[in-house]
Amino acid sequence: MLLSEESALAILSAAHSAWSRGDVDGVLRWYADNAVYSCNGGGPEGTPLILHGRDQMRAFLAPVAEVAESMSVIERYAFADNVLRTMCRCFIRHRMSGLTLTGTYRQVATFSGANIVKLEEFHDAARMAAFWRLVQQTVEQAAEG
Repeated sequence: MLLSEESALAILSAAHSAWSRGDVDGVLRWYADNAVYSCNGGGPEGTPLILHGRDQMRAFLAPVAEVAESMSVIERYAFADNVLRTMCRCFIRHRMSGLTLTGTYRQVATFSGANIVKLEEFHDAARMAAFWRLVQQTVEQAAEG
């Protein structure tokens, strides 16, 4: 079943809105049980990350939502054949350190019916890894005293 452009945009926007509220379950309600999430820079040291299914996605997203507040919005998009390609603007602020990362990233969301079955994100991987290393160093220095 082909999804309309308006429906695809509404679904992905609802997932972004839930993430901006820190609502991981609200994000995941828009994904198929067996959805695949990939991020070019979401793994350790900026390595690629691939998650299979809602459980792996929840295990990855929940700890991030606990330590940081985030917001992301879709700025531009193109839709064809159940695939929504977006450019998003975002920020993430680590609660304990107060450090903030802002920028843009691309998403490619593939839909089956009203569910996202695959989401690919493309960030500035080196910048993201550097941010999380700085967060770790700042937290460790604060703990030392």
